Amino acid sequence: MGALIRYHFITYIKSYRYIPPLALYIISLCMNYTYRPNPVLDSFFNTALFLFFLTTWFTMSLFHAEDSGQEVITKLHVGKKNKYFMSKLISCTLLFTFLSAVSIAYPVLLDMFEVDISTRQMVFGFIIHWTFSLLGMSIGLVFTRDVVREGSLSWFGPLFILIVTLAAAGVSFPYQGGGLLLYVLPPVSAIIQFINEGLNKFLVFGWALLYAIALISLYLWRANRRDV
Repeated sequence: MGALIRYHFITYIKSYRYIPPLALYIISLCMNYTYRPNPVLDSFFNTALFLFFLTTWFTMSLFHAEDSGQEVITKLHVGKKNKYFMSKLISCTLLFTFLSAVSIAYPVLLDMFEVDISTRQMVFGFIIHWTFSLLGMSIGLVFTRDVVREGSLSWFGPLFILIVTLAAAGVSFPYQGGGLLLYVLPPVSAIIQFINEGLNKFLVFGWALLYAIALISLYLWRANRRDV
């Protein structure tokens, strides 16, 4: 599995598909901390939202780093389809885990906050970034070519969901009436509101984890069925 993960990263680097989302990530991180001092929690929410959007892009570009022909050859060489898909999932998880750590380390090392940040706040900030990234990855997965064949839908679909999810941040939780439809969206706004209101953090992070697991399971089921 380790050799296969290294292969995915080497292929991704050689494809140069990572450059646009990485450039936007660096720009957004630097712009968020252009001036100091900064509030800790609000700053983490901002950079976590950036990472939520960009992880979807990173995911789709990593999963499409190989062209269709090379991907078939790699799958045949690996032998087990599920092993191939899982290795890509692990590669993507390692990538956004690293970016989540950088998102915390950058402002801490440069002393960008208005107060001295505690270890607990750093861990909490990492969890926020990691959770938002996991949600972004799960969205990107269900629009990869392993699941969606139509080229226009593969990019319009995740973009539409990301925009609607961001717009939903202005809707109060719990959702009522027509807002019930918002429960099918990634629980980004719920996470923000729960934390701001001091409500049960374990509940909302558990909700996010179950949401991501459901989409990842859908991806694996669909990808294994369509990969014939």
